[in-house]
Amino acid sequence: MKLLKNIISFSLIFCLLFFGMVQTNLAHAADTAKTYYTIYKDSSKKDVLFLKGEDVLEGDYYLSHDNKLYKIASVDDKQKTAVAEYVKDEELPIYNVKRKKVEETSEKASAAVNKKVGVYHTHNDECYFTPDGIDSIYGKGGIHDVGKEFTKQLNSLGIQTVYREDLHLPHNSGAYTRSQVTAVAILNEKVDGLFDLHRDSTKRSEYLTKVDGMQMSSIRMVVGASSKNYEENKKFAYSIKSYADAVYPGLIKDIYIGKGNYNQQLTTRAMLFEMGCENIEKSLVLKSTPYLAKVVDAVLYGSENASTQTMSDIETSSVGQNGEKKESVFTGLATTSANDSGVNSNHTLYVVLGVLGAVALTFTLVMIFSKKARYKVGRFFSELFGGLFGKKKV
Repeated sequence: MKLLKNIISFSLIFCLLFFGMVQTNLAHAADTAKTYYTIYKDSSKKDVLFLKGEDVLEGDYYLSHDNKLYKIASVDDKQKTAVAEYVKDEELPIYNVKRKKVEETSEKASAAVNKKVGVYHTHNDECYFTPDGIDSIYGKGGIHDVGKEFTKQLNSLGIQTVYREDLHLPHNSGAYTRSQVTAVAILNEKVDGLFDLHRDSTKRSEYLTKVDGMQMSSIRMVVGASSKNYEENKKFAYSIKSYADAVYPGLIKDIYIGKGNYNQQLTTRAMLFEMGCENIEKSLVLKSTPYLAKVVDAVLYGSENASTQTMSDIETSSVGQNGEKKESVFTGLATTSANDSGVNSNHTLYVVLGVLGAVALTFTLVMIFSKKARYKVGRFFSELFGGLFGKKKV
């Protein structure tokens, strides 16, 4: 009897494990089969320019890995395809630096100024099939592991990080409205940069890259063209890509400029990072975070205030035409841009004035069209001033 119970228990456990594995594999198969947008270089649809998981709209722009700017000319949502048109070769900011020979360094981080950035996730649910076993959950997904590692790497460079794991579920069109509350809270702590970490939804090969001879995930940046800070944030993205291309080629894959704000209307130094896709291993995404942290350190704080770890990766000296040795010095965006790390006080003032204006307009209209309201208001002021101005109303 006891043997029979053990056999039944073992069988039930086996069945549960088996169906769990089947369900996970089916979910993975369904996800890999899920259609994503394929964007072609031109109307012939022979050459694929890039892949993107969602939100491809006509009129969006795309900066390729080789700094060629394209415009999305047409989109077929049913077929999940789009056609791009070449616009021009874009000029990025120039960093006269190059990567030193790859070697281990034991130098500790140091900083001449207080350095602080913010990190959060608008889409908390995003996961990686390996090892999360699913592409999303209703809660803190695998993207939070990436956020924690990125924060750790930033801290190791002497950059204080305000990392918020507030949930903004569900993953729908209202997520950015909900995450704006988190973004504002971070900005009120006077950070120098604000980073929203996501992951894309494409084939694994779209993000697979090598940096310093090591396989890892590349990173896509997304800039909001509808933001009032569009030009400044585009410059921020271009600076990040330019420095990364010079020192860690292959790390930044491209930049997508879409019709949206992505909370970038809140500050001139906000960026959305797509940290790989659901089909690439999370371990490969984690490997990219030390490099991204060093890029952020250099771009925000410049050669004077970046950590010794960041600066030890680059060769800044060059030989001039006369054979003299020149030292390349570059200034960080956080030290040259206007102080906009907190919520703009003018924005708050405009909101207050707008509310007061609406109240005043409503009051005026009521007074014009309501005899009863005029009587009550007149009586109120008559009582308030004791009939000082005209006969007291009864």
